Amino acid sequence: MWRNLVAVILLHSLMAAQAEQAPSAPPGQSAEPAPKASDPSHPKPATYRQYAFYDAIRRGRSEEVAVQCLVRGFVTTPQSPVSGIVPLKLELEPAEGLTFSKFLYPKPSFQKVNFQPEPIPVARLPLIRFNLHADDSAALGPRVLNGRITFQGIHVDSGLGPVQQMDVLIPITVVEHDAKVSKAPWPFPHTPVGLLVVMIVLLPVLIPLMLIYYPICALVGPQRCPD
Repeated sequence: MWRNLVAVILLHSLMAAQAEQAPSAPPGQSAEPAPKASDPSHPKPATYRQYAFYDAIRRGRSEEVAVQCLVRGFVTTPQSPVSGIVPLKLELEPAEGLTFSKFLYPKPSFQKVNFQPEPIPVARLPLIRFNLHADDSAALGPRVLNGRITFQGIHVDSGLGPVQQMDVLIPITVVEHDAKVSKAPWPFPHTPVGLLVVMIVLLPVLIPLMLIYYPICALVGPQRCPD
């Protein structure tokens, strides 16, 4: 029983950590845009995808929204800036009755590039997440959030690209506080907050117990240790 319980908790922890670090593209969509060889002097412009965890946001509640920047090459992030490179940044224009908070940029990984002597922290196809809160008095119905993404593409062989800005439009729908909402397509597994709290609370207790449990099993024999 102990072995199964710990295995379940550790598995959920590992899956949650992997989901945070490496969000995947939605089903049916490529994780990386395929390059075109037609005209290298006119590369395909950067685009974006937007996601919401639910198909509507209820008055008086907060929901999670994400924007994925589909830029060729790599970018740096505000958490790990690199001198001389403009980091990725999402800015949203104020919207009456709506509040934006907890902007979360992707965790970077180190990449070797030709124009730097040491590997630098970068992200690819970065996904920016933030919380969207609708006030009790927020206007009901469909709305569009306006914003922009600033970034500077990094290419392993050819160096830095120009600093660019891309306008973003994020459609949302505000509904009543108790209205029924449905889950929308989300780019990575979502672990409920309650489950994360339980895992965090139990792990410091279960790990020492397992360190005691397994040596005892080794002494008395596996046939006396329940699975």
